[in-house]
Amino acid sequence: MSGERAEQAARAVAAINASDPELIAATFAPLAEIRTGRSIHKGIGAAIAWAEKRYDHLERRYTVAATHTRGDAVLVLGSVEYVWRAEGEVGDSSPIALLFEFDGNLVSSMTVADDPETALDAFETRPPG
Repeated sequence: MSGERAEQAARAVAAINASDPELIAATFAPLAEIRTGRSIHKGIGAAIAWAEKRYDHLERRYTVAATHTRGDAVLVLGSVEYVWRAEGEVGDSSPIALLFEFDGNLVSSMTVADDPETALDAFETRPPG
């Protein structure tokens, strides 16, 4: 199951990177929450709007360097990259952690953490299951 959960998290990251409403709706639960440092986005419509957020001349994308699974939760460690649209070059990159929790085969919540080390420590001490 742990490999399957990691694959589900990777599909969710790909859906967000693609800003594809159909892919997001296929991977996130209707009442899913996306928690960022600034706010909580509740429901599939809010998740799609958050993923579709654009910046002048830049596109945001998440890269996956490693995944950790514990019960029905997956912690993705990687980076958030801001890529210049015209050149396709990375303008800025920062380490990030994405915590995915599942309800069945769908993401019920995703938490974005700017401190991967702290997120990993908290993840490893959470009770399994």
